[in-house]
Amino acid sequence: MSVTPQIPSAARPAMQAPPGEEIFITPAEWRWLTIVSAVLLLAAFAPMILVAAQPPQGWQFTGVLYNFLDGGSYLSKMRLGFEGGWLVTFLHNPQPIDSAFIQTLYPALGHVARLTGLPMQDLFHVMRALASAAMYAAIYALGAVIWTRVSTRRLFFAIAVIGSGVGWLLGPLQGRVDYPDFTLLPEAFPFTSTLMNVHFPLAIAVLALLCAQWVLLLRPGGDGPALPRSPTLSVFCLSLLAGVLYPQAMVPFGLAAVGTLGLRVLRRHVRRAQVLALAALMLPLAPLGLLVVVTVSESPGLSAWNAQNVTAAPDPLTFALGFGLPLLLALPAIVRALRRLGSDSDQMMLFWLAAIVLCVALPTNIQRRFAAGIMLPIAFFAARALVDFWLPRVGAPQRRPAVLVGLLLMGVSPVLYLILPAAGARTAPEQSSGVMLQQGYLDAFAWIEASDTGETVVLAAPAPSAWIPGYTGHRVVYGHPYETLQADTRRAEAQAWYALPAGPQCSELLDRYAIALVMVGPQERALGPVGCAETLNLAAEFGAVQVHVR
Repeated sequence: MSVTPQIPSAARPAMQAPPGEEIFITPAEWRWLTIVSAVLLLAAFAPMILVAAQPPQGWQFTGVLYNFLDGGSYLSKMRLGFEGGWLVTFLHNPQPIDSAFIQTLYPALGHVARLTGLPMQDLFHVMRALASAAMYAAIYALGAVIWTRVSTRRLFFAIAVIGSGVGWLLGPLQGRVDYPDFTLLPEAFPFTSTLMNVHFPLAIAVLALLCAQWVLLLRPGGDGPALPRSPTLSVFCLSLLAGVLYPQAMVPFGLAAVGTLGLRVLRRHVRRAQVLALAALMLPLAPLGLLVVVTVSESPGLSAWNAQNVTAAPDPLTFALGFGLPLLLALPAIVRALRRLGSDSDQMMLFWLAAIVLCVALPTNIQRRFAAGIMLPIAFFAARALVDFWLPRVGAPQRRPAVLVGLLLMGVSPVLYLILPAAGARTAPEQSSGVMLQQGYLDAFAWIEASDTGETVVLAAPAPSAWIPGYTGHRVVYGHPYETLQADTRRAEAQAWYALPAGPQCSELLDRYAIALVMVGPQERALGPVGCAETLNLAAEFGAVQVHVR
Protein backbone atom coordinates (compact mmCIF):
# COMPACT_ATOMS: atom_id res chain seq x y z
CA MET A 1 0.00 0.00 0.00
CA SER A 2 1.41 3.38 -1.01
CA VAL A 3 1.76 5.98 1.72
CA THR A 4 2.11 8.90 -0.71
CA PRO A 5 -1.04 10.95 -1.17
CA GLN A 6 -2.95 10.27 -4.37
CA ILE A 7 -3.01 13.35 -6.57
CA PRO A 8 -6.53 14.71 -7.04
CA SER A 9 -7.79 15.04 -10.58
CA ALA A 10 -7.80 18.65 -11.70
CA ALA A 11 -10.93 18.01 -13.71
CA ARG A 12 -12.96 17.67 -10.53
CA PRO A 13 -12.56 20.23 -7.75
CA ALA A 14 -12.00 19.05 -4.20
CA MET A 15 -15.45 18.48 -2.79
CA GLN A 16 -16.55 19.73 0.60
CA ALA A 17 -18.54 17.48 2.87
CA PRO A 18 -22.21 18.39 2.28
CA PRO A 19 -24.19 20.07 5.05
CA GLY A 20 -25.72 17.67 7.53
CA GLU A 21 -23.87 14.64 6.12
CA GLU A 22 -22.04 12.23 8.41
CA ILE A 23 -18.26 12.55 8.25
CA PHE A 24 -17.19 9.12 7.08
CA ILE A 25 -13.62 7.81 7.14
CA THR A 26 -13.36 4.44 5.45
CA PRO A 27 -11.45 1.45 6.86
CA ALA A 28 -8.97 1.84 3.99
CA GLU A 29 -8.30 5.43 5.10
CA TRP A 30 -7.73 4.32 8.69
CA ARG A 31 -5.27 1.67 7.46
CA TRP A 32 -3.44 4.29 5.41
CA LEU A 33 -3.38 6.68 8.36
CA THR A 34 -2.14 3.94 10.70
CA ILE A 35 0.71 3.02 8.37
CA VAL A 36 1.75 6.62 7.77
CA SER A 37 1.52 7.47 11.48
CA ALA A 38 3.63 4.43 12.36
CA VAL A 39 6.28 5.47 9.82
CA LEU A 40 6.32 9.02 11.20
CA LEU A 41 6.55 7.78 14.80
CA LEU A 42 9.38 5.41 13.92
CA ALA A 43 11.22 8.25 12.20
CA ALA A 44 10.71 10.53 15.20
CA PHE A 45 12.03 8.01 17.74
CA ALA A 46 14.71 6.16 15.76
CA PRO A 47 17.51 8.75 16.19
CA MET A 48 16.96 8.93 19.95
CA ILE A 49 16.90 5.14 20.27
CA LEU A 50 20.13 4.91 18.27
CA VAL A 51 21.90 7.48 20.43
CA ALA A 52 20.67 5.82 23.64
CA ALA A 53 21.67 2.34 22.47
CA GLN A 54 25.10 3.27 21.11
CA PRO A 55 26.46 6.36 22.88
CA PRO A 56 30.06 7.39 22.18
CA GLN A 57 32.63 5.80 24.45
CA GLY A 58 32.87 7.59 27.78
CA TRP A 59 29.53 9.36 27.40
CA GLN A 60 25.95 8.77 28.53
CA PHE A 61 22.67 9.84 26.95
CA THR A 62 20.62 12.00 29.33
CA GLY A 63 17.24 11.03 27.89
CA VAL A 64 16.11 13.87 25.59
CA LEU A 65 17.69 14.46 22.19
CA TYR A 66 15.96 17.68 21.12
CA ASN A 67 16.13 20.81 23.30
CA PHE A 68 17.57 19.19 26.41
CA LEU A 69 17.05 22.35 28.48
CA ASP A 70 13.28 22.10 28.19
CA GLY A 71 13.52 18.31 28.48
CA GLY A 72 15.13 18.74 31.88
CA SER A 73 12.42 21.24 32.79
CA TYR A 74 9.62 18.80 31.89
CA LEU A 75 11.27 16.05 33.91
CA SER A 76 11.58 18.38 36.92
CA LYS A 77 7.85 19.12 36.74
CA MET A 78 7.10 15.41 36.52
CA ARG A 79 9.25 15.02 39.64
CA LEU A 80 6.94 17.47 41.44
CA GLY A 81 3.98 15.24 40.63
CA PHE A 82 5.92 12.10 41.47
CA GLU A 83 6.44 13.57 44.94
CA GLY A 84 2.72 14.36 45.32
CA GLY A 85 2.35 17.92 44.01
CA TRP A 86 -0.03 19.30 41.40
CA LEU A 87 1.19 22.89 41.11
CA VAL A 88 4.40 23.88 39.37
CA THR A 89 7.37 25.59 40.94
CA PHE A 90 10.79 25.98 39.39
CA LEU A 91 13.46 23.67 40.78
CA HIS A 92 16.05 25.20 38.46
CA ASN A 93 16.22 28.01 40.98
CA PRO A 94 18.18 27.96 44.25
CA GLN A 95 15.46 29.67 46.25
CA PRO A 96 11.80 28.54 46.40
CA ILE A 97 9.21 30.68 44.63
CA ASP A 98 5.42 30.47 44.57
CA SER A 99 3.73 27.55 42.85
CA ALA A 100 1.26 28.06 40.01
CA PHE A 101 -1.32 26.20 37.93
CA ILE A 102 0.80 26.10 34.76
CA GLN A 103 2.04 23.19 32.63
CA THR A 104 0.00 20.93 34.88
CA LEU A 105 0.22 18.07 32.39
CA TYR A 106 3.70 17.20 33.63
CA PRO A 107 2.93 16.98 37.36
CA ALA A 108 -0.04 14.81 36.32
CA LEU A 109 2.34 12.52 34.43
CA GLY A 110 4.51 12.41 37.53
CA HIS A 111 1.53 11.08 39.49
CA VAL A 112 1.01 8.45 36.78
CA ALA A 113 4.65 7.43 37.04
CA ARG A 114 4.36 7.04 40.81
CA LEU A 115 1.16 5.02 40.59
CA THR A 116 2.32 2.74 37.76
CA GLY A 117 5.95 2.36 38.73
CA LEU A 118 7.09 3.43 35.25
CA PRO A 119 10.33 5.42 35.10
CA MET A 120 9.49 9.05 34.46
CA GLN A 121 11.59 9.35 31.32
CA ASP A 122 10.05 6.21 29.83
CA LEU A 123 6.57 7.52 30.57
CA PHE A 124 7.46 10.88 29.03
CA HIS A 125 8.40 9.23 25.75
CA VAL A 126 5.44 6.83 25.76
CA MET A 127 3.09 9.78 26.22
CA ARG A 128 4.94 11.70 23.51
CA ALA A 129 4.24 8.83 21.11
CA LEU A 130 0.57 8.60 22.10
CA ALA A 131 0.11 12.37 21.78
CA SER A 132 1.74 12.26 18.33
CA ALA A 133 -0.57 9.46 17.17
CA ALA A 134 -3.58 11.40 18.47
CA MET A 135 -2.40 14.50 16.61
CA TYR A 136 -2.08 12.64 13.31
CA ALA A 137 -5.58 11.19 13.70
CA ALA A 138 -7.02 14.62 14.60
CA ILE A 139 -5.39 16.32 11.59
CA TYR A 140 -6.79 13.66 9.27
CA ALA A 141 -10.21 14.01 10.89
CA LEU A 142 -10.08 17.76 10.21
CA GLY A 143 -9.36 17.03 6.55
CA ALA A 144 -12.25 14.56 6.49
CA VAL A 145 -14.62 17.21 7.84
CA ILE A 146 -13.60 19.64 5.10
CA TRP A 147 -13.28 17.36 2.05
CA THR A 148 -15.11 14.25 0.89
CA ARG A 149 -12.44 13.19 -1.58
CA VAL A 150 -9.84 10.93 -0.02
CA SER A 151 -7.01 12.18 -2.22
CA THR A 152 -7.50 15.77 -1.05
CA ARG A 153 -7.70 14.68 2.58
CA ARG A 154 -4.36 12.93 2.20
CA LEU A 155 -2.80 15.88 0.42
CA PHE A 156 -3.88 18.22 3.23
CA PHE A 157 -2.56 15.77 5.82
CA ALA A 158 0.83 15.48 4.12
CA ILE A 159 1.30 19.25 3.81
CA ALA A 160 0.12 19.89 7.37
CA VAL A 161 2.40 17.27 8.90
CA ILE A 162 5.68 17.68 7.00
CA GLY A 163 5.28 21.09 5.39
CA SER A 164 7.93 23.67 6.27
CA GLY A 165 9.86 26.59 4.84
CA VAL A 166 13.34 27.40 3.60
CA GLY A 167 15.03 28.01 6.94
CA TRP A 168 17.12 24.86 6.32
CA LEU A 169 18.75 26.69 3.38
CA LEU A 170 18.87 30.31 4.51
CA GLY A 171 19.64 29.69 8.19
CA PRO A 172 23.04 27.98 7.69
CA LEU A 173 23.99 30.43 4.91
CA GLN A 174 23.30 33.38 7.20
CA GLY A 175 24.42 31.73 10.44
CA ARG A 176 20.95 32.14 11.95
CA VAL A 177 18.63 29.88 13.91
CA ASP A 178 15.60 32.17 14.05
CA TYR A 179 13.67 30.80 11.08
CA PRO A 180 10.41 29.30 12.34
CA ASP A 181 11.08 25.94 10.65
CA PHE A 182 14.79 25.87 11.53
CA THR A 183 14.82 25.86 14.54
CA LEU A 184 12.80 28.56 16.28
CA LEU A 185 9.19 27.41 16.33
CA PRO A 186 8.69 23.63 16.59
CA GLU A 187 5.14 24.00 17.93
CA ALA A 188 4.06 25.45 14.58
CA PHE A 189 4.99 22.30 12.65
CA PRO A 190 3.23 19.05 13.56
CA PHE A 191 6.03 16.57 12.85
CA THR A 192 8.69 18.71 14.51
CA SER A 193 6.42 19.15 17.52
CA THR A 194 6.49 15.38 18.08
CA LEU A 195 10.25 15.55 18.69
CA MET A 196 9.93 18.03 21.54
CA ASN A 197 7.50 17.03 24.25
CA VAL A 198 4.00 15.80 25.04
CA HIS A 199 2.00 19.02 25.10
CA PHE A 200 2.95 20.40 21.66
CA PRO A 201 1.42 17.55 19.60
CA LEU A 202 -1.43 17.12 22.06
CA ALA A 203 -2.28 20.83 21.79
CA ILE A 204 -2.22 20.65 17.98
CA ALA A 205 -4.54 17.62 18.17
CA VAL A 206 -7.00 19.57 20.30
CA LEU A 207 -6.80 22.59 17.97
CA ALA A 208 -7.49 20.37 14.95
CA LEU A 209 -10.54 18.82 16.61
CA LEU A 210 -11.79 22.22 17.75
CA CYS A 211 -11.40 23.57 14.23
CA ALA A 212 -13.22 20.55 12.79
CA GLN A 213 -16.10 21.01 15.22
CA TRP A 214 -16.25 24.72 14.47
CA VAL A 215 -16.39 24.12 10.72
CA LEU A 216 -19.26 21.71 11.30
CA LEU A 217 -21.06 24.31 13.39
CA LEU A 218 -20.61 26.94 10.68
CA ARG A 219 -21.91 24.62 7.98
CA PRO A 220 -25.40 25.61 6.80
CA GLY A 221 -28.05 23.52 8.51
CA GLY A 222 -25.51 21.64 10.61
CA ASP A 223 -25.30 21.81 14.37
CA GLY A 224 -22.36 19.45 14.51
CA PRO A 225 -23.51 16.10 13.11
CA ALA A 226 -20.56 13.86 13.57
CA LEU A 227 -17.66 15.22 15.60
CA PRO A 228 -19.20 14.53 18.11
CA ARG A 229 -22.99 14.54 18.64
CA SER A 230 -23.04 17.24 21.29
CA PRO A 231 -21.18 20.23 19.80
CA THR A 232 -21.54 22.55 22.79
CA LEU A 233 -20.20 19.98 25.24
CA SER A 234 -17.39 18.94 22.91
CA VAL A 235 -16.34 22.56 22.35
CA PHE A 236 -16.32 23.17 26.11
CA CYS A 237 -14.21 20.07 26.84
CA LEU A 238 -11.76 20.72 24.01
CA SER A 239 -11.43 24.39 25.00
CA LEU A 240 -10.77 23.41 28.61
CA LEU A 241 -8.12 20.91 27.52
CA ALA A 242 -6.47 23.42 25.20
CA GLY A 243 -6.51 26.05 27.94
CA VAL A 244 -4.64 23.71 30.25
CA LEU A 245 -2.21 22.45 27.61
CA TYR A 246 -1.38 25.60 25.66
CA PRO A 247 -3.51 28.62 26.60
CA GLN A 248 -1.69 31.03 24.27
CA ALA A 249 -2.90 29.09 21.21
CA MET A 250 -6.49 29.69 22.23
CA VAL A 251 -6.18 33.46 21.90
CA PRO A 252 -6.05 33.48 18.07
CA PHE A 253 -8.47 30.57 17.85
CA GLY A 254 -10.94 32.41 20.05
CA LEU A 255 -10.57 35.54 17.91
CA ALA A 256 -11.23 33.45 14.81
CA ALA A 257 -14.36 31.95 16.36
CA VAL A 258 -15.64 35.40 17.27
CA GLY A 259 -14.84 36.65 13.78
CA THR A 260 -16.72 33.86 12.03
CA LEU A 261 -19.82 34.38 14.16
CA GLY A 262 -19.53 38.14 13.76
CA LEU A 263 -19.65 37.63 10.01
CA ARG A 264 -22.78 35.53 10.41
CA VAL A 265 -24.39 38.22 12.53
CA LEU A 266 -23.73 40.73 9.75
CA ARG A 267 -25.21 38.31 7.23
CA ARG A 268 -28.06 37.40 9.61
CA HIS A 269 -27.20 33.70 9.42
CA VAL A 270 -26.26 33.10 13.04
CA ARG A 271 -27.92 30.18 14.83
CA ARG A 272 -28.52 29.44 18.48
CA ALA A 273 -26.20 26.42 18.44
CA GLN A 274 -23.35 28.60 17.21
CA VAL A 275 -23.85 31.18 19.95
CA LEU A 276 -23.97 28.44 22.59
CA ALA A 277 -20.78 26.92 21.19
CA LEU A 278 -19.00 30.29 21.34
CA ALA A 279 -20.05 30.64 24.97
CA ALA A 280 -18.79 27.10 25.64
CA LEU A 281 -15.48 27.98 23.96
CA MET A 282 -14.93 31.05 26.13
CA LEU A 283 -16.31 29.73 29.42
CA PRO A 284 -13.29 27.67 30.55
CA LEU A 285 -10.72 30.09 29.12
CA ALA A 286 -11.78 33.12 31.16
CA PRO A 287 -11.21 31.64 34.65
CA LEU A 288 -8.03 29.83 33.56
CA GLY A 289 -6.60 33.02 32.10
CA LEU A 290 -7.63 35.08 35.12
CA LEU A 291 -6.08 32.53 37.48
CA VAL A 292 -2.73 32.61 35.69
CA VAL A 293 -2.67 36.40 35.37
CA VAL A 294 -3.51 36.98 39.03
CA THR A 295 -1.10 34.30 40.25
CA VAL A 296 1.80 35.63 38.20
CA SER A 297 1.16 39.29 38.93
CA GLU A 298 0.82 38.72 42.69
CA SER A 299 4.04 36.69 42.97
CA PRO A 300 7.39 38.52 42.74
CA GLY A 301 9.15 35.31 41.73
CA LEU A 302 6.66 34.39 39.02
CA SER A 303 6.62 37.99 37.79
CA ALA A 304 10.40 37.87 37.42
CA TRP A 305 10.12 34.56 35.57
CA ASN A 306 7.48 35.98 33.24
CA ALA A 307 9.60 39.06 32.53
CA GLN A 308 12.58 37.00 31.35
CA ASN A 309 10.49 34.35 29.58
CA VAL A 310 10.74 36.20 26.27
CA THR A 311 9.87 34.31 23.08
CA ALA A 312 9.98 37.04 20.47
CA ALA A 313 9.05 36.37 16.86
CA PRO A 314 11.50 37.16 14.05
CA ASP A 315 10.93 39.93 11.53
CA PRO A 316 7.96 39.45 9.17
CA LEU A 317 10.05 38.34 6.17
CA THR A 318 11.94 35.74 8.20
CA PHE A 319 8.67 34.56 9.69
CA ALA A 320 7.10 34.15 6.25
CA LEU A 321 10.13 32.39 4.80
CA GLY A 322 9.87 29.88 7.62
CA PHE A 323 6.67 28.64 5.99
CA GLY A 324 8.14 28.86 2.50
CA LEU A 325 6.62 26.65 -0.16
CA PRO A 326 3.36 25.79 1.68
CA LEU A 327 2.62 29.48 2.19
CA LEU A 328 3.53 30.29 -1.42
CA LEU A 329 1.25 27.53 -2.70
CA ALA A 330 -1.54 28.75 -0.42
CA LEU A 331 -1.59 32.34 -1.73
CA PRO A 332 -4.15 31.88 -4.56
CA ALA A 333 -6.61 30.20 -2.19
CA ILE A 334 -6.01 32.88 0.47
CA VAL A 335 -6.69 35.63 -2.08
CA ARG A 336 -9.85 33.87 -3.24
CA ALA A 337 -11.05 33.48 0.35
CA LEU A 338 -10.43 37.18 1.00
CA ARG A 339 -12.51 38.11 -2.01
CA ARG A 340 -15.42 35.76 -1.42
CA LEU A 341 -15.49 34.62 2.22
CA GLY A 342 -17.60 31.84 0.82
CA SER A 343 -17.39 28.42 2.43
CA ASP A 344 -17.48 27.74 6.14
CA SER A 345 -13.98 26.25 6.07
CA ASP A 346 -12.59 29.22 4.09
CA GLN A 347 -13.99 31.60 6.66
CA MET A 348 -12.67 29.72 9.68
CA MET A 349 -9.21 29.14 8.27
CA LEU A 350 -8.85 32.70 7.02
CA PHE A 351 -9.92 34.22 10.33
CA TRP A 352 -7.65 31.79 12.22
CA LEU A 353 -4.60 32.49 10.08
CA ALA A 354 -5.17 36.24 10.28
CA ALA A 355 -5.64 36.07 14.06
CA ILE A 356 -2.39 34.13 14.48
CA VAL A 357 -0.45 36.66 12.40
CA LEU A 358 -2.04 39.52 14.36
CA CYS A 359 -1.21 37.99 17.74
CA VAL A 360 2.37 37.19 16.70
CA ALA A 361 2.81 40.83 15.65
CA LEU A 362 1.56 42.23 18.97
CA PRO A 363 4.28 43.68 21.26
CA THR A 364 4.19 40.92 23.88
CA ASN A 365 6.93 38.74 25.35
CA ILE A 366 5.23 35.54 24.11
CA GLN A 367 4.83 36.31 20.40
CA ARG A 368 5.96 32.91 19.16
CA ARG A 369 3.57 31.06 21.47
CA PHE A 370 0.59 32.31 19.48
CA ALA A 371 1.78 30.50 16.33
CA ALA A 372 1.07 26.98 17.59
CA GLY A 373 -0.89 25.10 14.96
CA ILE A 374 -0.43 27.69 12.21
CA MET A 375 0.40 24.96 9.69
CA LEU A 376 -3.22 23.78 9.81
CA PRO A 377 -4.72 26.86 8.08
CA ILE A 378 -1.67 27.18 5.81
CA ALA A 379 -1.96 23.53 4.76
CA PHE A 380 -5.70 23.96 4.20
CA PHE A 381 -5.15 26.82 1.76
CA ALA A 382 -2.16 25.08 0.15
CA ALA A 383 -4.18 21.91 -0.51
CA ARG A 384 -7.13 23.90 -1.82
CA ALA A 385 -4.92 25.99 -4.11
CA LEU A 386 -3.07 22.94 -5.41
CA VAL A 387 -6.28 21.19 -6.42
CA ASP A 388 -8.21 24.22 -7.70
CA PHE A 389 -5.44 26.49 -9.06
CA TRP A 390 -1.97 24.99 -9.48
CA LEU A 391 -2.61 21.43 -10.73
CA PRO A 392 -4.98 22.47 -13.54
CA ARG A 393 -2.04 24.44 -14.95
CA VAL A 394 0.21 21.36 -15.01
CA GLY A 395 -0.05 18.60 -17.59
CA ALA A 396 -1.70 15.44 -16.29
CA PRO A 397 1.47 13.26 -16.53
CA GLN A 398 3.46 15.80 -14.53
CA ARG A 399 1.00 16.32 -11.67
CA ARG A 400 2.07 13.45 -9.44
CA PRO A 401 5.83 14.10 -9.85
CA ALA A 402 5.27 17.82 -9.24
CA VAL A 403 3.40 17.21 -5.98
CA LEU A 404 5.91 14.63 -4.79
CA VAL A 405 8.83 16.98 -5.50
CA GLY A 406 6.98 19.73 -3.64
CA LEU A 407 6.43 17.48 -0.61
CA LEU A 408 10.11 16.49 -0.64
CA LEU A 409 11.16 20.14 -0.64
CA MET A 410 8.70 20.92 2.15
CA GLY A 411 10.15 18.09 4.22
CA VAL A 412 13.81 19.13 4.19
CA SER A 413 13.67 21.17 7.40
CA PRO A 414 12.01 18.48 9.55
CA VAL A 415 14.40 15.83 8.19
CA LEU A 416 17.45 17.93 9.04
CA TYR A 417 15.92 18.84 12.40
CA LEU A 418 15.50 15.11 12.98
CA ILE A 419 18.97 13.84 12.10
CA LEU A 420 21.43 16.64 12.89
CA PRO A 421 21.18 16.46 16.72
CA ALA A 422 21.61 12.68 16.61
CA ALA A 423 24.60 12.97 14.30
CA GLY A 424 26.16 15.56 16.60
CA ALA A 425 25.55 13.47 19.70
CA ARG A 426 27.17 10.44 18.07
CA THR A 427 30.18 12.10 16.43
CA ALA A 428 30.91 15.14 18.62
CA PRO A 429 29.36 14.58 22.07
CA GLU A 430 31.43 17.38 23.57
CA GLN A 431 29.48 19.75 21.30
CA SER A 432 26.20 18.20 22.48
CA SER A 433 26.80 18.73 26.18
CA GLY A 434 23.49 18.40 27.97
CA VAL A 435 22.17 15.85 25.51
CA MET A 436 25.24 13.81 26.41
CA LEU A 437 27.15 13.82 29.70
CA GLN A 438 30.37 12.10 30.59
CA GLN A 439 30.09 8.75 32.33
CA GLY A 440 29.62 9.07 36.05
CA TYR A 441 27.10 11.91 36.08
CA LEU A 442 23.99 9.77 35.94
CA ASP A 443 25.38 7.53 38.70
CA ALA A 444 26.06 10.64 40.76
CA PHE A 445 22.48 11.79 40.19
CA ALA A 446 21.21 8.43 41.40
CA TRP A 447 23.39 8.69 44.53
CA ILE A 448 22.11 12.20 45.27
CA GLU A 449 18.50 11.07 44.81
CA ALA A 450 19.01 8.17 47.22
CA SER A 451 20.71 10.34 49.84
CA ASP A 452 18.47 11.36 52.72
CA THR A 453 19.26 15.08 52.59
CA GLY A 454 15.80 16.63 52.23
CA GLU A 455 15.44 19.40 49.65
CA THR A 456 18.99 20.46 48.88
CA VAL A 457 20.65 23.01 46.63
CA VAL A 458 23.30 21.47 44.37
CA LEU A 459 26.07 23.38 42.62
CA ALA A 460 27.19 22.04 39.25
CA ALA A 461 28.07 23.19 35.75
CA PRO A 462 25.16 24.37 33.56
CA ALA A 463 24.68 21.15 31.55
CA PRO A 464 24.43 18.75 34.53
CA SER A 465 22.36 21.35 36.38
CA ALA A 466 19.69 21.14 33.68
CA TRP A 467 19.06 17.53 34.72
CA ILE A 468 19.66 17.53 38.48
CA PRO A 469 16.12 18.70 39.47
CA GLY A 470 14.44 16.04 37.35
CA TYR A 471 16.75 13.20 38.30
CA THR A 472 17.07 14.03 41.99
CA GLY A 473 14.29 16.44 43.03
CA HIS A 474 16.87 18.94 44.32
CA ARG A 475 17.40 22.56 43.39
CA VAL A 476 20.36 24.04 41.51
CA VAL A 477 21.98 27.47 41.33
CA TYR A 478 21.53 27.73 37.57
CA GLY A 479 19.93 25.26 35.19
CA HIS A 480 17.59 26.97 32.74
CA PRO A 481 17.67 30.32 30.89
CA TYR A 482 14.03 31.07 31.77
CA GLU A 483 13.24 29.12 34.93
CA THR A 484 16.32 30.22 36.84
CA LEU A 485 15.56 33.73 38.05
CA GLN A 486 18.28 36.25 37.27
CA ALA A 487 19.56 33.55 34.97
CA ASP A 488 22.58 35.35 33.50
CA THR A 489 23.83 36.43 36.94
CA ARG A 490 23.44 33.01 38.51
CA ARG A 491 25.02 31.24 35.57
CA ALA A 492 28.03 33.55 35.85
CA GLU A 493 28.20 33.00 39.62
CA ALA A 494 28.14 29.21 39.28
CA GLN A 495 30.79 29.18 36.59
CA ALA A 496 33.02 31.66 38.42
CA TRP A 497 33.04 29.54 41.60
CA TYR A 498 34.85 26.72 39.83
CA ALA A 499 37.60 29.12 38.76
CA LEU A 500 38.31 30.37 42.31
CA PRO A 501 41.42 29.30 44.22
CA ALA A 502 40.96 27.65 47.60
CA GLY A 503 40.21 30.24 50.26
CA PRO A 504 37.55 31.93 52.37
CA GLN A 505 35.90 33.40 49.27
CA CYS A 506 34.74 29.89 48.38
CA SER A 507 32.07 29.97 51.07
CA GLU A 508 30.38 33.19 49.88
CA LEU A 509 28.33 31.56 47.11
CA LEU A 510 27.70 28.44 49.18
CA ASP A 511 26.32 30.51 52.04
CA ARG A 512 24.28 32.80 49.80
CA TYR A 513 22.25 29.94 48.34
CA ALA A 514 22.57 27.41 51.21
CA ILE A 515 24.37 24.99 48.89
CA ALA A 516 24.86 21.58 50.49
CA LEU A 517 26.25 19.48 47.62
CA VAL A 518 28.85 20.36 45.00
CA MET A 519 29.56 18.29 41.90
CA VAL A 520 33.04 18.16 40.41
CA GLY A 521 33.43 16.33 37.11
CA PRO A 522 34.64 16.95 33.56
CA GLN A 523 31.97 19.61 32.98
CA GLU A 524 33.05 21.55 36.08
CA ARG A 525 36.80 21.12 35.49
CA ALA A 526 36.32 22.71 32.08
CA LEU A 527 35.33 25.91 33.93
CA GLY A 528 38.48 26.22 36.02
CA PRO A 529 40.88 24.51 38.42
CA VAL A 530 38.13 23.89 41.03
CA GLY A 531 40.37 24.99 43.87
CA CYS A 532 37.39 25.47 46.17
CA ALA A 533 36.81 21.70 46.21
CA GLU A 534 39.73 21.47 48.61
CA THR A 535 37.61 23.23 51.24
CA LEU A 536 34.88 20.55 51.03
CA ASN A 537 34.50 16.91 51.99
CA LEU A 538 34.38 14.22 49.32
CA ALA A 539 31.17 12.21 49.81
CA ALA A 540 31.03 9.99 46.72
CA GLU A 541 32.98 9.36 43.55
CA PHE A 542 31.84 7.82 40.27
CA GLY A 543 34.75 7.63 37.87
CA ALA A 544 35.72 11.21 37.05
CA VAL A 545 32.64 12.66 38.78
CA GLN A 546 32.79 13.57 42.45
CA VAL A 547 30.11 14.75 44.88
CA HIS A 548 31.33 16.96 47.71
CA VAL A 549 29.50 18.05 50.85
CA ARG A 550 30.13 21.05 53.06
